[in-house]
Parts: sequence; structure tokens; C-alpha cells
Amino acid sequence: MRCLPRVLIAATTLAATVLASAGTQASGFEVETSTEYTLYRTGIDLISNAHDETLRIHVATFDANQGSKYNHANCDFAQEYFNANQPHYLGSIYSTIKIKYWCEKGRFRK
Repeated sequence: MRCLPRVLIAATTLAATVLASAGTQASGFEVETSTEYTLYRTGIDLISNAHDETLRIHVATFDANQGSKYNHANCDFAQEYFNANQPHYLGSIYSTIKIKYWCEKGRFRK
């Protein structure tokens, strides 16, 4: 009977260790919530000198520690600013091209 407390303590310790490692492994399957936002733009195909709306050019990534709402607000502000203040190439072949800017949740993806 003297060994029973030691066996009980060992079993409790083993159970706690198994549960802790199971929790760690299970956390690898959790859905990761991204707080980053990325600003993209379309571009100009330099070969044809035409606007290419299929291009996804990375402009900036917003990943401050203040959270998702903060990063989203800053990305939206930058998007509005860039869309409203595009350079004008009067008299050039680019004068009719309007680059489009947009935000997406997450880090840069091609």
C-alpha cells in the first residue's frame, strides 16, 4: 500500500503530460486568423503597352501589432489614396490607363 501514492502521482503526471502534448498537437489544426492585409495593384504590360488587369503586383503589407481592424483600415486608406491620386501621363501612351488598387486579407500571394 505504500507504493500506491507514488503510482497515483506517476499516473497523474503521465496523464497531464499526454493531455498537454495532445493539446499542442491539436492546436496545429486550428484555423489561423490572419491580421495582415496586403495592398495590390494592376499594371501595364510593357510588351504591348496596355493595361493588364490580370496582374497582381504587391504594393504593401499592413501587419502592425494593433490587430486586424487597424491593418484593414490602413490598407483601405492607402487603397483610396492611390486610386484617387494616380499620376497623369498627359501626351503619353499611358494617358488613358487607370491602375486599380485593392486590399486582400492575409500576406502577399501571387
